[in-house]
Amino acid sequence: MRKLAAVLTILLLVGSVALGQDVVPGPSAGSKGMLFSFSGLSNLGAGTYEGGFGLKLYISDYMAVRGVVQLGLESTTTPANPGIGQTGTDGSSSDNTFGVGGAIEMHFTKSRVSPYMGAGILFATRSTEEKDAVIAPAIQATVKNANGATSISIGVLLGVEYYVTNSVSLSAEYQLGFTSLSYKDREETASNITVTTKRGSGSAIGIGNSGLLTLAVYF
Repeated sequence: MRKLAAVLTILLLVGSVALGQDVVPGPSAGSKGMLFSFSGLSNLGAGTYEGGFGLKLYISDYMAVRGVVQLGLESTTTPANPGIGQTGTDGSSSDNTFGVGGAIEMHFTKSRVSPYMGAGILFATRSTEEKDAVIAPAIQATVKNANGATSISIGVLLGVEYYVTNSVSLSAEYQLGFTSLSYKDREETASNITVTTKRGSGSAIGIGNSGLLTLAVYF
């Protein structure tokens, strides 16, 4: 109920702004925009689009393409904190992700409210590495890809884009997609000996919604 109330409140507020414009033509060829995930008035904020940086381009009045680039680089260091007379080796961890995807939208109308359908694809990969902090004579082990995986998602989508003004729109969509997930082999190395563990793969298919709302700012 809170989410529905937030959406209705947004529409009421933006409606008053929209009435100040005589014509809102909706999508047109050459329109370019930046995409953001918009959480609504109950938790006001604009965040990363699908976990990354999103762009959209109308290549005709009724057709748009959009893309997203996901990038995450994280690293931490854990001090060994050896006692007096002891030696230690600090631990560390890293978690790196990269993804790229795109979609095409076919809009049914050229108006303020523009329903659309389309299709999209997303490729993403994640690599991890951990080293525990140790105190001598313990041997430090390196574990690679305990949580590493590569995924490919494809699907069809159905949504609606609502133009608040000529340069700002809100949209939401449903997606029917298939995801193939391949887990990376886990590798543990200690004393120059590496043990590799196969981790298998998985897949999923289903209907979902893409976030709460997508905010597009065109220029």
